[in-house]
Amino acid sequence: MKPFFLFGCKVALLGLVCLPGSRLLAQSAPTAKTYTYFIFHKLSPGLTIQDALPVEREWRVINQAAVDEGKMIGWHMMVKQMSSNPNPDYDYVTVIVSPVMGIQGASPAAIAKIYGDSVQTRMANLQKRDRATAPVVKMEVWETVDASFGAGFSPDKSPVVVVDFMKLRDPTADWSTLVTPIKQLNAVRVRQNETTGAGVSTLIVPKGSEKGYNLIAFQTMANTNVLANPASSETTKLQSQINRAFDVVRQEVFRFTEYTKRPGK
Repeated sequence: MKPFFLFGCKVALLGLVCLPGSRLLAQSAPTAKTYTYFIFHKLSPGLTIQDALPVEREWRVINQAAVDEGKMIGWHMMVKQMSSNPNPDYDYVTVIVSPVMGIQGASPAAIAKIYGDSVQTRMANLQKRDRATAPVVKMEVWETVDASFGAGFSPDKSPVVVVDFMKLRDPTADWSTLVTPIKQLNAVRVRQNETTGAGVSTLIVPKGSEKGYNLIAFQTMANTNVLANPASSETTKLQSQINRAFDVVRQEVFRFTEYTKRPGK
């Protein structure tokens, strides 16, 4: 594992928020506590996502080894498609979902199976290309509050992820009780096949009032057409409760582009 923290993030790379890669967070109730590391990348001038794919695909192989060893739940790359932010500050995110607050990468033995006797040279080259192609501009760590997925969920069939970055309208309110309607709405949407998965996570680090948000709610789906479907009376009522309690600071739409798979999936 790379001796720098940033490398650790790449190796172990939830969201969402808590986002899945081949059912990364498909958990039975109550949701087991997991941690998601969001690594935000900005493409270097003149480069495109196509330039970043070879680098991220190489990371995927390394991270798949960590998943196979049980060191992490999953890793995935999500490319930003749309954002309410008028000043784009990043182009895509790589996401680690971990069972612990900390990053555990693949073992030296596992990496040696990938690179043979040229581990140091190959890893140094990968890091260099990584920094030159799409430098990391920020990182966030989120703790899962709730997540549920339908039986038919998979990143290839449900590649679209809609993420709401939210905050309490009343900063003094107890968010733990107010988040209940979000959990209920997620369950209803999955049960009624309005979405293939949904969840909510809270920001662990770094915190700060200038961030403007401390809660993420996400939905996975085949395409955004589902958002135009008429809502049921149950979902409308729950959404109204959520709107009264939370303000959506930013909404972004991502697409699963690369991801690891859980063993046996």
